[in-house]
Amino acid sequence: MNHNVITYIIYLPIIGFIMIKVGWLFYKNGEVFLISLFENNLQLTKNVNNLLLIGYYLVNLGYAILTISNWEEVNSYIEILNTLAFMIGKIMLILAILHYNNIFWLNYLTKSKILN
Repeated sequence: MNHNVITYIIYLPIIGFIMIKVGWLFYKNGEVFLISLFENNLQLTKNVNNLLLIGYYLVNLGYAILTISNWEEVNSYIEILNTLAFMIGKIMLILAILHYNNIFWLNYLTKSKILN
């Protein structure tokens, strides 16, 4: 079997699990911040939280598709491990940056709302 196919078979379930699990955690736990930001307007909070989740999934799906389309040829089992570690690590760093960016802006919006 081609080493690239083996890498894809390993990569896709891992990235799918990370995408679904982390997205659900963000969705479930982020609601508390949104409720405080939108002054207990539960309908607006739910709608914004759903939009953030959809955006999160779209970013991740796009990243996974672009990653696979730009994948270099893998020729050994060592390269499989290196490629998987690099690609999965890269998406985890991107998710962390996006998460902290969202937290920063939510914190900024909450503080600016308190000052006004």
